[in-house]
Amino acid sequence: MSKHTEILMSDPKIAAIPVKGTHEPFVNLVDYDPDIFIDKSQSQIASNSPFFSYVRRSVAEKLVAAKAYLPKGVHFYVKEGYRPAEVQVQAFNETYQELKKSFSNMSQENLIAMASKYVAPIEVAPHPTGGALDVTLITSDGKELDLGTPFNASPNDTENATYLQAINISNKARENRKILSYSLQAAGFVNYFTEWWHWSFGDRYWALMKNESSSIYQPVSEQELKKLVE
Repeated sequence: MSKHTEILMSDPKIAAIPVKGTHEPFVNLVDYDPDIFIDKSQSQIASNSPFFSYVRRSVAEKLVAAKAYLPKGVHFYVKEGYRPAEVQVQAFNETYQELKKSFSNMSQENLIAMASKYVAPIEVAPHPTGGALDVTLITSDGKELDLGTPFNASPNDTENATYLQAINISNKARENRKILSYSLQAAGFVNYFTEWWHWSFGDRYWALMKNESSSIYQPVSEQELKKLVE
């Protein structure tokens, strides 16, 4: 485990990580592995992109490896993978403006830091690279497990119960978070500490947490993604 456990996406150290870049293909998780469930409704995410379930091939392979650590009858339930850059920018700007209204005396630096608890600034955002997953757990019969808060809940509205290591959740939810984190960490993913559901590989945040000299993946547009679909 990296010593960098609670670094916000707004931290300059993340933006300073060089982007290596790669032409690694994207794959669609919808038809990648029948044991990995996908929320096709897109009802809990801001993006309506048809590529929401796409990720880099290595990310898909690592998710398959991670499922070996899950209890029998429990599956990953992916809410979102790839997110277009324009959706990321809009989500960050909206969050920033909402916070600015509520905390009118707060400095821009602190507002950006607070906003990054909810959504990453575009220059460091993992989702547009194809390296990130928003994922929870679900049973074989379609029942989502209790992870302590709803998916995509905000830290402020839950007294920071969205934080992976939060203590203000039930014992059962804590156990389920351990299952989720153990399996994904074993496969090489890192968590963004303010959101128990956000895991990534190959992006700038991952590089910092893993003490890598550069990220593997760069952000891509939908047009670029289409050229990289396997």
